[in-house]
Amino acid sequence: ASSINIMQDRITRSRMAGDPPEVVLSPQLSELGLLEFDQGVMAINEGRACVQRMLPALEQLAVS
Repeated sequence: ASSINIMQDRITRSRMAGDPPEVVLSPQLSELGLLEFDQGVMAINEGRACVQRMLPALEQLAVS
């Protein structure tokens, strides 16, 4: 699964370099494996926490 993560990271970086996003949400999920479906609640909670951390940037983007 780590080779898939590396490949996905390179694809993402390549796309972002060509068309950079205005805001990047990066939930801390590095310990989560590709097939760890039993960790869904934890992943969702971290996604929500990530949005909360980035809320000022998201709000600024909404008014601009």
